[in-house]
Amino acid sequence: MFTVSTRRGESGTALRRWLAAPDSGLEHEDPLSPPRPRDAAFNHDLNAWALSRYTDVLTALREPSLWPVAPRKTTNLKIPDEAVLQALRARVLEAFSTSKLNHWQKQIERAAERLPMKCAVDLVTEFAEPLCLASAEIVTGSNPADREHLLGAARIVSRSAAEPFDENLRLQATQADAEVDRYFRDSGIPMAGPTFVALSRTVPCLLANGWLALLRHPDELARLRASPERIPKAIEEILRYACLPQFVFRQASRPLDLCGLPIADGDRLILRIASANRDPQQFSDPDRFDSARREASQLSLGFGLHSCVGGALIRMTAAVATRAFVQRIDACQICGSVEWRGGAGFRSPSRLQVQ
Repeated sequence: MFTVSTRRGESGTALRRWLAAPDSGLEHEDPLSPPRPRDAAFNHDLNAWALSRYTDVLTALREPSLWPVAPRKTTNLKIPDEAVLQALRARVLEAFSTSKLNHWQKQIERAAERLPMKCAVDLVTEFAEPLCLASAEIVTGSNPADREHLLGAARIVSRSAAEPFDENLRLQATQADAEVDRYFRDSGIPMAGPTFVALSRTVPCLLANGWLALLRHPDELARLRASPERIPKAIEEILRYACLPQFVFRQASRPLDLCGLPIADGDRLILRIASANRDPQQFSDPDRFDSARREASQLSLGFGLHSCVGGALIRMTAAVATRAFVQRIDACQICGSVEWRGGAGFRSPSRLQVQ
């Protein structure tokens, strides 16, 4: 088990205890019920600032002096070269241009049409995962003959992201990441390895949570079936309501005042994304799924310079899959209990059987 050193010499088990506290949301297996946001405060046991209100988390995501850092990071941050990072970002955005997205969308739509449909289906293993794997191969150009090898590595990376405090998983994920990167070293798509992992593993987890939310809100499911043009807007609500990342970590590269908080150079911050997405100060009736919601933007894909550079690709893939789901699965109901997988980082249904 990973341990985090603190000013008091406490172990990282303190972080796990905090994440599993009675109001953390993790005492429930259902990640669609995240903890309520609280005022920002410094947790001395964790040696980190904990932010969960929408405005606080948004401000932190916008702050250029706060850099993404791994949950296990305990030493002062080595600041990356901003110019190099922004150049890479520009290359990825160019590779994921509107024309490319439109081209890939048509191919993914054809892949969705080829999916067999039965009276009883597991929406995760028989629908979301096969379609998203096909999407990953379409976008990255990977050889279907290498599917099992790449998918096995992607599963390891995904499991480590879902349980970020497991040191054994981290070591396995490091090797798996290297394998995927080697495979795509000559790819014409920048960051093809992370793109394959995101499309083949992360997006199915997001869809499993989002489709479960729709099944629990049958009126919304019926509205989308009647008006599929609303699906892109519904994807934003899925990202908010069924937020996959429970939290992200940041570290300060200089002293700063953030929302009235005295952040010191090297301070760590825990940004509770899922809680911020349910802040009642920003979202009316935040625990209601509303595909027509027109309030503040969700924060699941980050914000600003450090936002998810593949956000448009994720939205497009999720929209194609969700359109296929609402059009091809009619008058369905969940069969039995929902089976969950994941850990403190994120959780999603491992199976979602519907009739």
